[in-house]
Amino acid sequence: MKVDNDTKQFIKLRLENNVPEVEKLTPIELREMRASMAAVPSEHQVQIHHINEITIKSESRELKLRIYSSKNDDDNQPLIIFFHGGGFVMGDLDSHDLLCRHLTKKSECKLIAVDYSLAPEYKFPCSLEDSINAVNYIFENNKKIKFDKKKVVVCGDSAGGNLALIIAILSKEKKLPKIIGQILFYPWIDFTMSRPSMSINLEGLIVKKSTLDYFADHYLNENDEITNWKISPLLYTDFYGMPITYIYGAGLDPLVDEGYALMKRLKSFENEVYYKVYEGQMHAFVSNIVSLPTSIDCINEASQAIKKIIQIN
Repeated sequence: MKVDNDTKQFIKLRLENNVPEVEKLTPIELREMRASMAAVPSEHQVQIHHINEITIKSESRELKLRIYSSKNDDDNQPLIIFFHGGGFVMGDLDSHDLLCRHLTKKSECKLIAVDYSLAPEYKFPCSLEDSINAVNYIFENNKKIKFDKKKVVVCGDSAGGNLALIIAILSKEKKLPKIIGQILFYPWIDFTMSRPSMSINLEGLIVKKSTLDYFADHYLNENDEITNWKISPLLYTDFYGMPITYIYGAGLDPLVDEGYALMKRLKSFENEVYYKVYEGQMHAFVSNIVSLPTSIDCINEASQAIKKIIQIN
C-alpha cells in the first residue's frame, strides 16, 4: 500500500492530536470540527476578482449559491457548477471555498457552488432536489448571472460527485439543461458498498467503510433505498450519451473501486472518459489543500480538463 509523504505527515498529525473518528461525532459536532478546519493561512490564500452570494428557494427551504469569477463579468464565461462533499451530512460553502477559488482561477471559468441541505435534518431526496433546483435556477437566470449556457460543466467531490453525476444523467435524459462535461473527485456513487476497496483501512484515514456507513445511516430513509440509482448512480442502466467525464481517485480510499467501475461502465456505453488515481492519497485530499499539497497537482489537472472540455464544445 503506497502512502505519499504528505499523507504520512497528515496521518501522523491526526494521530498525535487524537482527532476523533467521524463516526464517533454527532452531525453537529462533525460540522463544527469541519468548520474549524476552514481557516486558510495567508500563504495559501487565493484572491478572486468577484465573489457574490445569493439565496434562492428550494422546496420549502432556502438555498445559498456562491458565485466566483476571476474575470470581469461578461456573457461568454464558461461555468462550473460545483457540489461539495461531506457524506451528505457535513460540508458547506466555506469548507470547499479554497478548492472553488483554485478551480475558478486555474480553469478561467465562472463557478457557482451549491450549498445543498444536509442530513439527517434533510434526508434523501432533499440534497438532490436542492441540486436540481439550483441548476434550473442558474440556467433560467443565465443573463443575470452572466455565463455561456452552452459551456457548463458540473463538478463535485465524494457526495458532491454523486450529485454531479446524477445532474449529468438528468441532463442526458433532457430533464435538465445541457451539461457538456463532468469532473468527479473520488465520487461516492454506490451505496451497496460491496466493492473490494471497502476493506481499505489504515489508522488515521479520514474515511473508512465505517465512516461511510455512518453517513449512509443519516442520509437514507431506509436501507432498501441503496439500489435506487438516484442514490447509487453507478447502478443507472443506460449511460449512452453522457458528457465527457474526468474521474480522479485516491488509492487509500474505500471508494476508489467505484470510480474505476464508473469509468468501465461509461466506456462500455461508448462515452469519452478519463480516469486517474493518486495512489498515495486518501479520500478528501482535494479539499484538504493546506495539509495535502498533492491536491494542487490534481486541481491543476482537473482545471486543464475543464479547459479541454470547453474548447471542443
